[in-house]
Amino acid sequence: MLEMKRRRAPLAQLALSLMLLAAVTASAQVHLNVSKAFGQKVIVAVPLFELEGGTIVDPVAARDVLEFDLGHSGFFDIVGNREFVDETEIDDRISARIAFQEWSALGAEILVKGKIGGDLTEVYVEATIYDLAQGKAIFGRRYVGSRERWRDAVHSISDDIVFKLTGETGIAKTKIAFTSSVTGSKEVYVMDYDGENLRRVTRQNAIALSPDWFPGGEEIVYTIIKEGRHQCWRTTIAGSGTKLTAFPGLNDFASPSPRGDEILMSLSKDGNPEIYRLRADGTDPRRLTFGRSTESSPCWSPDGRRVAFVSDRAGVPQVYVMGASGGTPRRVTLQGNYNTSPDWSPKGDLIVYTSRVGGTFQICTVDVETGETIRLTSGAGQKEDPSWARDGRHVVYSVKQGGKTDLYMIDIYELEPVRLTSGAGDYLSPAWSD
Repeated sequence: MLEMKRRRAPLAQLALSLMLLAAVTASAQVHLNVSKAFGQKVIVAVPLFELEGGTIVDPVAARDVLEFDLGHSGFFDIVGNREFVDETEIDDRISARIAFQEWSALGAEILVKGKIGGDLTEVYVEATIYDLAQGKAIFGRRYVGSRERWRDAVHSISDDIVFKLTGETGIAKTKIAFTSSVTGSKEVYVMDYDGENLRRVTRQNAIALSPDWFPGGEEIVYTIIKEGRHQCWRTTIAGSGTKLTAFPGLNDFASPSPRGDEILMSLSKDGNPEIYRLRADGTDPRRLTFGRSTESSPCWSPDGRRVAFVSDRAGVPQVYVMGASGGTPRRVTLQGNYNTSPDWSPKGDLIVYTSRVGGTFQICTVDVETGETIRLTSGAGQKEDPSWARDGRHVVYSVKQGGKTDLYMIDIYELEPVRLTSGAGDYLSPAWSD
């Protein structure tokens, strides 16, 4: 095994208004040569947002959010000396001009200037991005919405910057669903990708397991165990739920298709657990696997043509791939004697999964076609249940250590874990929205 030092998560309630502040022509566009893996990063300066009107949004908090987003995107480094950054910004405001040479002297290549305004009910956030080498603005945006959703506006700025300067899709506006025992019973929760804005989704006083997102980030499918019976439910992130299945035995590991019109599940209604394909409303179950082994944890390929799942048909759990209508499975994890919890990359090339390495569960990826395996994590703590972000670069997973389980994310190229949760209770089974 190789080891590399490698309602839509939309702005719910935020009436997002994208208003172009600066005309951007093709000749003015910046095309950054940023490698997805180990290329040199672009250095960004983020001065404090300028306050306008009577808004009570903290400009320091707004900058913190934007710097976190850009700094963890994989493409940017942030100018670290805030004292120099803020002094240069003050000089700009006094002189009513942008001292491009002074900003460049700080080591910055890109400058992000922002304004926040509004009142107790509405907030607007403006951002203008400057290419310091060219000495001019390259694009700008204005976002308007409710004051409670100001973080979403800043996340939108981040995703716009990532896309405009790299052509890649950002993850700042995405959400993570998971189960937590913070209130005593295991329920489904949702939070922003950076661990903020946590809110409870289910209130069934049961054991909630294995949440996953329907496309669009508005609805979640999950399993509950109540009075010893397994059921599969579908709910909006506002908590309006509907029961999908309650077959005898297991009703577990539901995975919505890329189009959202079908789900995969592990059902034991006909005996041992097998993989089934159902309509999105839980009807018309069609069995895809047949045998005496245990089949579980199915997930779709991004094009919906194949299915990855876990089977112990070889004597121990391993990850297999087959056609979405069934057929002969092909084993893809050829290293390790315990591999489980697969999730297929949105880019279609890799599957991330949990592997037992020397008695400790670690997170690994396997190339679906070549079989090349890379271990992403190391050290103590049981790392489990990985889930891809929509950029095919970041993975969220759980880590159990010292009797406590929390969620972490990792960039598969940089391999520096970032802790997302803390406090009372355990945080388990994460699933990243699209």
